[in-house]
Amino acid sequence: RTLADGPWFAHGMTKTMMNQEWAMGLEELIESEAQAQAICMATQDFRRAFEAFAAKAKPAFEGN
Repeated sequence: RTLADGPWFAHGMTKTMMNQEWAMGLEELIESEAQAQAICMATQDFRRAFEAFAAKAKPAFEGN
């Protein structure tokens, strides 16, 4: 299993946030993280991961 098998949208969001957050203050960083999490949680991959977790199954990520 590799990173490419995972939720690549969320991985991309994480990379983007890490590149931006080093220059942010704490309040801005917390708000930015909350927005990023909300965006990721609105994806179909999140729903698939949540449902797979509840079913104790392996999620099939599609990048959406």
